[in-house]
Amino acid sequence: MAFGPLELMVLSFPAEHLSDGVRATLFRLGEVEEMRVVDALVVRTDSAGGAFGVELSELPGLRGERADYARLASGLITESDIDEVAAMVDDETDALAVLLEHRWVNDLAGPVAESSGSIVALTHIPGAPGHARVLTTTR
Repeated sequence: MAFGPLELMVLSFPAEHLSDGVRATLFRLGEVEEMRVVDALVVRTDSAGGAFGVELSELPGLRGERADYARLASGLITESDIDEVAAMVDDETDALAVLLEHRWVNDLAGPVAESSGSIVALTHIPGAPGHARVLTTTR
């Protein structure tokens, strides 16, 4: 299966406090045509400092059908991704890693190519103007 450009977004929150609002947004993104959640995984560390992933469908206290949460998991977030994400947060904090596909770029790529052009880079700039810093550039 071919994907458009992918972006790994990491959100942190106190362990065991993934809110219903975050869950609802993930489901809504699943219905948007321009962007799609390809994979979602909670990253935790154990008492020895080892990192591991927990599928949303395996989290206790979830509202809604577990099958809906299972659809957000594809297994594309790797063990090395889990280790990198775990290094971003402390032991008292969980992280939600969300792999997003930018489908809208595929719609743009065709007309750009027809104009003898190409998409040179996608740069993610988080936060408000004036507080922005570049996280990743994909070519």
